[in-house]
Amino acid sequence: MRLIDQKSTIMQSPSKMSDASTSTTTPALCRPQGWADLPEGLLQSIIPLLGSFIELLAFASTCRSWRAAFTSYPSKSMFCTLLPPLLVQPHISFRAPDLPSKSDDGHKLRTCQVLDLANSKRNLCCQIPQETFRKLCFAGSSYSQLICGGGSSCLVVDVFTGAKLSPPQLPFVGDTYFYSGMLTSPLASGNSHLLVCAASNLHSLEHSLLDWPVGSDSWSELQVDDARIEQIVEFKGQFIAMDGYYMLYTLSLAPQLGLFFFR
Repeated sequence: MRLIDQKSTIMQSPSKMSDASTSTTTPALCRPQGWADLPEGLLQSIIPLLGSFIELLAFASTCRSWRAAFTSYPSKSMFCTLLPPLLVQPHISFRAPDLPSKSDDGHKLRTCQVLDLANSKRNLCCQIPQETFRKLCFAGSSYSQLICGGGSSCLVVDVFTGAKLSPPQLPFVGDTYFYSGMLTSPLASGNSHLLVCAASNLHSLEHSLLDWPVGSDSWSELQVDDARIEQIVEFKGQFIAMDGYYMLYTLSLAPQLGLFFFR
């Protein structure tokens, strides 16, 4: 994933480190040969000093070793509450001729517009594997993850790294229409759930709210019929759901998936 900011000078240092600060007694083979060779521990000590999601994206997109250091950083989820988020608009393309058309592993990339809610005048973009959009419907986004679906499949894509997570097949036969999707917490939290509202087709009057505990091998299903869920948000530890008629519900995950009229 790469990010362009015409006004920013983040990460535009020379590609080779200066030897001036390196002891002449250190064997050449032991010295870092460039920014990509910095040790992971040192790179991760920089991450808490970054002051915006723009800087985080610039850090994560510098090179493979920096991206790996960011991916393995244990407290990424704290940035979701400390920093103003970026809004990824996957259906709005962005012209960026200086960016590569393919990823390191050869997959075609789609360049999408990104909005910085703290500064809407910035022109930003990110790159998402093109295959994510083939025969897939955008269902929602949570904790830097895009949630897409098509047929009876669902796909979760990390907009920072391009990493993909494939949940089990949905309990539908044939095409599925997705109304909404969200994560209850970051994937790395260990207790995250993926919630999806879907129907067997666009014109179906029977809708289902589906819950996948991340890492498990099955979905829980709650039929909601006409009360299809358009959006779910968390407020003070409670999940609030809104249907297509703007009715509000509280949502419970345990002991079983349930919806209750909001009071």
